[in-house]
Amino acid sequence: MKMKKYISIILLAASTFVGCQKDFLDTEIQQNFDEELFFKSGFDNLKGFGMEAYNYLPQFNRFGNTMLATACDEADSPVASGLQRFNTGAWGPFNNPDDVYANYYRGIRHVNLFLEKTTDYRNQIVKDTVGPEKVTYIDNLDDFTKLRAEVRVLRAFFYLELIKRYGGVPLVTTVLNEEQAKQVTRASFDEIVNYIVSECDAAYPILTNHYVNYGIPTGETVGRGDAPNSTDVSRIGRIEKPVALALKLRALLYAASPLHNPNNDVTKWQKAVEAGMQLFSDPNSAHVRHIYNNFKDLFQSQNTANTLTPRKGANTGIILTRPFARSSNAFERANYPVGMTNAGLAVTAPSQNLVDAFEMRNGLPITDPASGYNPNNPYNNRDPRLAFTVVLNGSTIGLVGTTARTVQSFIGGVDGIGAKLGATTTGYYLRKMLVENFDPGRTDGRPKSWVLMRYEEVLLNFAEAANEAYGPDVVPPASNGFSTTLTARAAVNLIRARPGIAMPAIPAGLSKDQMRERIRNERRVELAFEEHRFFDVRRWKIADVTENADLRGMRVISDASVSGGFRYEPFVVERRSFDATNNKMYLYPIPFQEIAKSNGNLLQNMGW
Repeated sequence: MKMKKYISIILLAASTFVGCQKDFLDTEIQQNFDEELFFKSGFDNLKGFGMEAYNYLPQFNRFGNTMLATACDEADSPVASGLQRFNTGAWGPFNNPDDVYANYYRGIRHVNLFLEKTTDYRNQIVKDTVGPEKVTYIDNLDDFTKLRAEVRVLRAFFYLELIKRYGGVPLVTTVLNEEQAKQVTRASFDEIVNYIVSECDAAYPILTNHYVNYGIPTGETVGRGDAPNSTDVSRIGRIEKPVALALKLRALLYAASPLHNPNNDVTKWQKAVEAGMQLFSDPNSAHVRHIYNNFKDLFQSQNTANTLTPRKGANTGIILTRPFARSSNAFERANYPVGMTNAGLAVTAPSQNLVDAFEMRNGLPITDPASGYNPNNPYNNRDPRLAFTVVLNGSTIGLVGTTARTVQSFIGGVDGIGAKLGATTTGYYLRKMLVENFDPGRTDGRPKSWVLMRYEEVLLNFAEAANEAYGPDVVPPASNGFSTTLTARAAVNLIRARPGIAMPAIPAGLSKDQMRERIRNERRVELAFEEHRFFDVRRWKIADVTENADLRGMRVISDASVSGGFRYEPFVVERRSFDATNNKMYLYPIPFQEIAKSNGNLLQNMGW
C-alpha cells in the first residue's frame, strides 16, 4: 500500500476531526514512501493517523440531515429518505438504510493497524533527549500514550454500535488479510460486551481525566477552550476517563436488557449498577457529574465566539461529543420551518406520539384526568422540555434580519402542513440541536457538536438498572469499593429538578413496574433525537407495539370562534410496520455481501 493513500487519510483526519489541528501532519512529506516507512515518519504523521479513528464516530445528520428519529415513533420525514424503509418493513440484508457494518469494521481495522504499527512508539517518535527537544519529546510521549488508550475506547465504542444493531459479531482485534477475514465467525453478544468492559478498564488508568483546554476544574483560565479570548480547541472531542466509565455502563445496560437477557438474570442488572456507582465514585469524573441548567444550550452555540463543543467544561455534564463543522448551516437550513427563506425541508418532523409523552407541569401524564390537560390548549402548562425540543405553532425560532420569527404551522400558514414541498407532515418542526438565533439566508454557520454521551444518560442508565436490580427506593449495596447514596428514583429526580425545568419529583411508593414506565418515559423526553429511542424500544422488546402503532400528528386550525383562536385535531400521519415474528426486526440482518464472502462462516440473524 503506497504512501499516497495514507497521506489522504491523514489529511481527512486533520480537516474533519476539528478543522484546526494543522500540526497533525507535514503536507510536504514525500508521497512515494511505502507503509513501513510511513510508520517511521515521526510524531505528527503517526498522531494524525491515530486521530483519524475519531472520524468513525457517528454523527446524527449522516442520513442527509434527516435523523434516525424518523425511523421510530419520535418523528416523520416529509422528504424522501431511505430511513422510510424501516417504517414500511421494506428493508433487509440487501437494503438496510442504516447499514453501518462495513464502516465500523473499517474503524476497527484502522485502530488495530495503528496499535500494531506503533507498539514501539517510544522509539518511533523519539527526539533528541537533551536541551529543549527533551521537553517536546516528553510532551509527545505523554500525548501518544494517551492516544493509544483513546483509540482502544473508540474501538470498544464501535463494537457497541455494532452489537446493538446486529447482535453478536466477529471479534477482531488484529489486522487480518483477505483470507483470514473470510474465516471469522460471530462472537456472542455477551462476549463482545465483556470485551468492551475489559478494554474500558484497561484504557481507564492511561486516559487523561480532562484536557486542560476544557476549563476544568472550575476556575482555570489558562488554555481554556471556553475561556474569553481563548482559541485553543485542539483537543475538543478527545476521550477522557469518564468516557470509558460511561461506555462500560451503557454496554452493561444493553446486556441486561430484555432483548439480550431473556431470562432476566438479575446479576446482569447488578453489574450495570456497579458500573454506574464506579462513575459516581470516581474522583476523576467529578467534572462531568453536573446537570447543566440551560437544557437547550447543551446542543448548540448561539454565537460565533463559542467553541465547537458548546460550553464543554462549564459544568455541562457533557462527556463525549463529535464536533461539527464551524462553517456549516446545512442542518439549520434543512430543519428550519419551511416558510423561511433558504430553509425548510422539515427533514425531521416530531410526532404527536412524542409530544404526548411530555407530562403536564404538575408531573402528571396528559392521560391522567387530574393532570389538567386541555385538548383545546394542548401545549399549556407542559413540561418545559417540550418547548425546548419541538417547534410548536406560535413558537419563535430563527431570525429574519435581526428580528425573531414566529412560526405559523397552522393549516394555511406559511409553515403549515401542505404549505409546500418539505413542509412538516406532523404539524411540528425540530428545535433541539438547532441554532435558534440564526438567519438561514446568511452564508455563515454556527458551531455545534453531536453530544454522544452526557451525565443525564448516565443517571438514567443507572436508574434503570438499579430499579430492575433493587427496586425504586433502595440504595444499592456497595460493590468492589464503589458506592452511591442514590436510589433509582433519586437519580431520575436529579434530572427533573434541573433549574429551568424544575419538574416535580417522581413520588415514593411506586412499584418496580410503575417505576420502569416512569424511567422509560423520562428517557424518551430527556434524550429525544439523540439516537436512544430507536434502540431503546428494541432492547426493551416493545418495538412490536411502539413501531406498529400509527405515527400521529396534529392539525392546528385557525378558528376565531374558539378561545385562543385555534382548534387542534390529532390525525394519523402514516401506518407503520414492524415484523417481530421470531424477533426478526429486533436485530439488523448481517449484510448479504458479508455473508457471501465468508465461506459459510458467518451465520445470518433469525428471520432474515
